[in-house]
Amino acid sequence: MTTGAERGQQLFADLLETMQRTTATMERLDAEQKNQCRTIEQAADRASKTAEDAAEAFAVSKPRLMIWTALCAAMLVCAGWLLGYWVGHRDGWASGDASGYRQAIAANAAASWANTPSGQLALEMDEDGLLQPLAHCNLPGYAAKYDPKAKRSFCYPTQNASGWAVTP
Repeated sequence: MTTGAERGQQLFADLLETMQRTTATMERLDAEQKNQCRTIEQAADRASKTAEDAAEAFAVSKPRLMIWTALCAAMLVCAGWLLGYWVGHRDGWASGDASGYRQAIAANAAASWANTPSGQLALEMDEDGLLQPLAHCNLPGYAAKYDPKAKRSFCYPTQNASGWAVTP
């Protein structure tokens, strides 16, 4: 028998699991972004080294070449950092929003049905301990019988009157 409190606890457990998955996804995206930054930094270091080598070669005759090369390398590093941040930030928010939206829809559907007359009746039957026996045909004077044509069980009064479908 599942009570409203147990269902609520299950919903919160599902929410916690989704948040943990979202956190793991965000951490994975963060690791990927850091890896991209390392790659960009390594490329920038190589570009800087190449710029320094070129500057040493042209130090006497072309001092402006070194300035422009260093400036371009710095711009390349900044552009890489910006791109990495933008991609990681956008993917993280999109993933979190989608996960939260799915959780809200599931919770809203459960709450909407629970507030219907059928939901209230089911709650009362569950509180009285009748919902599970009724669903599984475990009430006195009733028996579940398998119908090979329908390939499912039906609940019948012991006098073989018509019954209703049950979940075995």
